[in-house]
Amino acid sequence: MRSHARGPRSFAASVTFALRGLRAAARTEPHMRAHLVFAILALGAGIAAGATGVELAVFALAIGLVLSAELVNTAIERLVDTVSPEPTPAAAAIKDASAAAVLVAAAMAASAGVLVLGRHVGIRAAAIDRGIAALVALGCLMVLAAGAVRSGGATRGPGTR
Repeated sequence: MRSHARGPRSFAASVTFALRGLRAAARTEPHMRAHLVFAILALGAGIAAGATGVELAVFALAIGLVLSAELVNTAIERLVDTVSPEPTPAAAAIKDASAAAVLVAAAMAASAGVLVLGRHVGIRAAAIDRGIAALVALGCLMVLAAGAVRSGGATRGPGTR
């Protein structure tokens, strides 16, 4: 793959590079393909359930957020692998944080999907709202607790014992 030339370029060239990156991610990243499948299913479900234009726009924004996070995660992972070919704790932490961003985006997109679709399939709005809030809060607490247990307690800065 040829590297990009430095200096000004046309908008068309920029779009071409971006599409090439999207195509490469879809071909090489299994998670990107999974997100694309879920995006198609979510939009299809929204249309089938009779979602309004605004609700479909919420879906589109949530889907765009997840796909963008996955693309950034892919770029970060490739950059880390290039800069640090040998596994290091710092490289692992960078990759973990990048993957966590995708997880958060996907969880929020799923929450938005449940909030939108739940109302169209007969679930009471108040039950959906409380249920989603409780699930998101519980999930965040579980992740924080797991991180605290794994690290042996409170996080420590560099140079501390």
